Amino acid sequence: MGSFPNRFQIRDLEEFSGVKAHTIRIWEKRYGLLEPERTDTNIRYYGADDLKAILNVSFLNQHGYKISKIAAMDRAARERLVQEVALSKGEAGDVLNTLKLAMLSFNEAVLESTSDRFEKAHGFRTLVERIYVPLLEHIGVLWQTNSICPAQEHFVSNFIRHKIIVATYALPAKTKPNGVTHVLYLPENEIHELGLIYLNYLLRSKGDHTIYLGQSVPKEDLKQICDLYPGPLNLVSVLMAHPAASEVPAYLKELRELVPEERVTFWVTGSQLARVEQLDVPQGMRLHPSLTALITAIDADQA
Repeated sequence: MGSFPNRFQIRDLEEFSGVKAHTIRIWEKRYGLLEPERTDTNIRYYGADDLKAILNVSFLNQHGYKISKIAAMDRAARERLVQEVALSKGEAGDVLNTLKLAMLSFNEAVLESTSDRFEKAHGFRTLVERIYVPLLEHIGVLWQTNSICPAQEHFVSNFIRHKIIVATYALPAKTKPNGVTHVLYLPENEIHELGLIYLNYLLRSKGDHTIYLGQSVPKEDLKQICDLYPGPLNLVSVLMAHPAASEVPAYLKELRELVPEERVTFWVTGSQLARVEQLDVPQGMRLHPSLTALITAIDADQA
């Protein structure tokens, strides 16, 4: 799998596995599950094998295996059992663990092969919604706690971005809308694009016509799009960091005033919405508290 770019402290193992540091120490002392080393200044650290071991032990323990039984196995036997349990239960946990390890070692081949196997078994939507979304959420936590470096986060995010784009443009292009046209964009200064890219894939996979504008789109550009397209339009946006939560109500009001036509509706989601204490929703705007909620609405054709 290649060498890891850094060593791990016990708090890193805790963040990756979800097992408390106190429990990890007990498992290490009582069962010898891990083999930490020490720096020249006598600071304990863990290597790649230890991280992989704690991920596998945690996975099996969560699926009902007693720690004493897990500890009695050698590492190869534990890895085989993890794969068997994951396969028999249709679990995503083993795939997530594999992708985390691949991220740490910048191993694109493992990301690709693991993703392809899961996609063939379960489909692309399941890959994104059961694997990539939880992975990205966990990566965000790992980055905030300094368990991974920004380069590792960028590596995985761009890999996922590429996968979704390739899947999107493998779909047949719809050149003429026979219903609503979806215009997907991010507000000015907003660059968190993965959710929007996936919404574009989802809408196209259902046969809808989309226009993808991408990152940091000025409000005036949206006005121009609406002037060019006389039919029904749906403007879709994800607010992750911009505008600031305090500015969201004014931003939505300005959008509606800029494009007041009834034929134009707005679907808006993103974490910034949840940070707004009070929000009077302008007419013709449908706000969704999360990306998952918007996906559910699209599936139900009730967005």
